Amino acid sequence: MSGQQPEPQELVLPPSLELWQLLATAANTPLIQAASTTVATDVAAISRLRRLGDAPLVNLSLDLASARRKLSMKWPERGDTLFADPSGAEMASSQLAASHKAQRFVSILGKDARILDLCTGIGGDAMALTEAGLRVLAVDHDPIRAWMSARNAGCDSRACDVLDTTLPSHPFHLDPSRRDSGTHKRLFTLEDHQPPPEVWRELISRHRAGAIKLGPGINPAAIAAYIPPETPHELEFLSERGRLTQCIAWLGPLARVPARSTESQAQPSTLHTATLLTDTSTNTLSGQPSEPPIAALARYLVESDASIERAHLLGELCERFDLHALHPGLGLLTGDNPPVSPFCTSFEVLAHTPWSEKQTRAWLREHDAGVIEIKTRDKAVEPDALQLRLRGEGVVPFTVFVLRWGTELQVTITKRMPRRTPGNAGV
Repeated sequence: MSGQQPEPQELVLPPSLELWQLLATAANTPLIQAASTTVATDVAAISRLRRLGDAPLVNLSLDLASARRKLSMKWPERGDTLFADPSGAEMASSQLAASHKAQRFVSILGKDARILDLCTGIGGDAMALTEAGLRVLAVDHDPIRAWMSARNAGCDSRACDVLDTTLPSHPFHLDPSRRDSGTHKRLFTLEDHQPPPEVWRELISRHRAGAIKLGPGINPAAIAAYIPPETPHELEFLSERGRLTQCIAWLGPLARVPARSTESQAQPSTLHTATLLTDTSTNTLSGQPSEPPIAALARYLVESDASIERAHLLGELCERFDLHALHPGLGLLTGDNPPVSPFCTSFEVLAHTPWSEKQTRAWLREHDAGVIEIKTRDKAVEPDALQLRLRGEGVVPFTVFVLRWGTELQVTITKRMPRRTPGNAGV
């Protein structure tokens, strides 16, 4: 055996607030700019960065560059100026979502109202709240995150616990952490959030009006268990450019409630809202959760935005547009007319049979098929591989649904219809 001892590993400490503040000074602007175009695995480039700062500053500048790349999609006009770490950038609300929420705060509380942004992180929501004209106090137990939020949003901040008794009793926005503090992996149960749901109940009792940002896959029934029964609440599921991003529990005066169906109904049930955000429009559909009616396949197959299904509003959508569900659990609707709604994508049904790849390929070739789009659920088929096998040499595009109806696979060959929308006023 060799008598050589292994070289001791350098102890890498997490960056301090003082180091972040040093990086943010004008003297280190050249380092930040150089790091923004440096590949972290390029040894020669890292050596060149060392001419502009010592190792801790260089490492931090590379972390900042990574975070800003993540933020460039969420905050396209400001992402390259914000101060953030990579995990903070991943957890931050996008400009679309944050601005949408800020508008509700302003519409109900009024401009210049005071608000607490609890568990503020890097300040994604604090930025939008401040820009909307609200007076924000950003709060985070991590002094670095509190500093980031204050710098990014231009608001006051405080590093303390959300239940600190010296905090004012203003309306609040709470963004509990949904990641493991060690591995940074996403957590999906309410009990794993930090702060935990028991704290939310105390915050609601203390502040009365508020909003809690949650993951879009959360169980609505589980949320209700932690909200005082006398507190109205509304659950809004956000879809940004067709991708589910968050669920907001609006509380107290910030929540809208459905009209009572009868005078004897003491407590109206919770309103659910699906909101579809794009760069140019905001569309919402609200109602009470209900199951859609089931009926046979009609002339059109209708795919709803994911926010509709998560908000349990398929029944509401069916009622408004005279649609039915195809089969329990499929999440697909059908009707004789394509609905005019940004929440819906319609497909004209051309053929529907039990699944046979051979027969489906023959039909497609007979009808001059070119590019094929495959849609399925629960891995009934492998869409990418099947798309290649079914693609023809023709010019006509088709969308092929291969779905499990009970125990049997069915194929529905369709033509995607142009999207028809009524504007940005609603459904």
